[in-house]
Amino acid sequence: METLPNHPLIEVTSDDVTKAREFYEINDVTRIKQSLDTIYEWCNKQDHLVNALKVMGKNSSIVNKKSDHNKVAVAILSLTDIEFIQRIGRKHQSGTTMQFITGRNDAMELALNKSVETLYVPLPKLHKVDQSRVMVTQFLSEKLDAFSLLSYFRYAFMIGEYRLHYDYCLSERYIIDLTNIHVGLVTKVNPMVVKKAEVLCTEGFGTKIKGIHLLNAPPFVDKIVFLIKQGLKEKVASRLHVHNSYADLHKHIPKEILPKDFDGDGPSLIKLAEQWKETLKTEEAKKIIKDMDQLVADESRRSSSKFNEEYLGMPGSFRKLNVD
Repeated sequence: METLPNHPLIEVTSDDVTKAREFYEINDVTRIKQSLDTIYEWCNKQDHLVNALKVMGKNSSIVNKKSDHNKVAVAILSLTDIEFIQRIGRKHQSGTTMQFITGRNDAMELALNKSVETLYVPLPKLHKVDQSRVMVTQFLSEKLDAFSLLSYFRYAFMIGEYRLHYDYCLSERYIIDLTNIHVGLVTKVNPMVVKKAEVLCTEGFGTKIKGIHLLNAPPFVDKIVFLIKQGLKEKVASRLHVHNSYADLHKHIPKEILPKDFDGDGPSLIKLAEQWKETLKTEEAKKIIKDMDQLVADESRRSSSKFNEEYLGMPGSFRKLNVD
């Protein structure tokens, strides 16, 4: 009998798993295992993925053929076969993604520092309507001098890569609490960094962004909205919402999954943030992050054929994902 992914901060029910598998039409356990084998065999034939394949070997936390298949099938459920391959091929292909990978140790140290004034926290329960995982950003004070948008995204992607081992979400929503924000934040919002982060999020990870929710908006929120939208695709930008009350936020995200901070039924953000800090200090988390950092392509060894032609030309081996 198969077991469900189990993590105290990333709740997944049997119903969540069923919905995710049905959505991607891979509810057959045998098919999931065959898909994993197909990924591994394809990578084994690609010169530029030799090093990545080593990371995906038997001793890796990413793909262990002897482990419970739920933990490794998450990559397929979140990205589908072809998106997982696409991510391996693209991750370090350009300076765009390198920005969010290099210097992540600094981002980790900053996040684990007790004096940090910015929280980035995944909420434990999934949104049952669209199977989305809700990620919350909260600024604890007006001291924004040390805030770095790049370090913030590095940490967010690091959390995302860790979650791949446990999560069965179909999409993500982001809440940004602007309670303690002053106009100085405007100078720290670089649309180009936002744009690169969105490309890596939606195209590299295959993430479907269902909503970006700005909460407790200050009078100058229009300036923040303008800058953020400059870095987003039109469809994603249309899903940006500004809320001036918790009741308005509850129309989009139910109270049962929101933290106490937003008149919800869940644990406080401070409590969740501390639990995440302790989780990321574990040897398991350190190994997962280390392995994911090594899941890269050696572009000097890539075939001269275009990547799209390479994978789209493979008959029947992989599925394509339409990113909503």
